[in-house]
Amino acid sequence: MKTLRLIATLMLFGSLTLGMAEATIDEQISAIQSATPEERVTLVNEFKETLSALSTEERTEAITQLRSTMSEDGEALQTQTQTKMRIRSRENQAEQTEDMQMSQQMQQKQAGTQAMQEGQIGAGTPLDGHTPNRFMGKK
Repeated sequence: MKTLRLIATLMLFGSLTLGMAEATIDEQISAIQSATPEERVTLVNEFKETLSALSTEERTEAITQLRSTMSEDGEALQTQTQTKMRIRSRENQAEQTEDMQMSQQMQQKQAGTQAMQEGQIGAGTPLDGHTPNRFMGKK
């Protein structure tokens, strides 16, 4: 009789613990989903501690549940990340194009300034003030 009572008590205690563990796992998974990346690390570590106390079947079920909920979030997060990367890529390309144009303009200005300093520009009026007669090679 005492043995039956002990077994019944243990079974009752086990089922109560199991029910509490399932509720705790659901709560932990929802907390992990809504947490910031910094908080998520701590919550996942706590979830691992909870998993270590479960039986193999319960642990497998809990991990499967976590993976299924996280994969849904992961797909949405992956899509957002890809979109952000495309936008950054386009922005980088635009910046590179702008930098190249600015560089070309600077080179053109430098070439123009250098040519003016050497007296090559001026439509017949060099920088020294004398106008050469280019007709028939006379000065």
